[in-house]
Amino acid sequence: MKSLIVKNNIRIDAPVTRVWEVLIRPEYIRKWDDLPEDFGDYEIHPATIIQWPDASKLSVIEIELNHKLRYSLYVPAWDDLNITNIGYTYTLNVDDEGHTWLGIEIGDFAILADGAKYYDASINFGQTASQKIKELAEKKPIAL
Repeated sequence: MKSLIVKNNIRIDAPVTRVWEVLIRPEYIRKWDDLPEDFGDYEIHPATIIQWPDASKLSVIEIELNHKLRYSLYVPAWDDLNITNIGYTYTLNVDDEGHTWLGIEIGDFAILADGAKYYDASINFGQTASQKIKELAEKKPIAL
């Protein structure tokens, strides 16, 4: 079976700690992704569950400070509580020249009957989110 995993990599001219903030702080997440209206302003942490009413749910299943954030995705339409290996993974690495690289992987949708539909929808999200994360991280924070 062919895998259906969306992969994006982008170089970001900002310290890895700054990019990490954009990945875990709701005031930034809301600028590159959707959050439920009632989601608080607390940072994403190991026990975070992001639940949309009568819709999908993201659960943090792995978090490694300044390096990796992984969510498991559950969509009620999939009608199978055992599907836990579909999700979003954000990885940060610094190359030998000191450049920060963000990797985004979304999927693997191959186990779903209509997986190609989810894969196709995720291509645009991966490209748009990675570009917006880059813009937010590279923007200089306003000093108070």
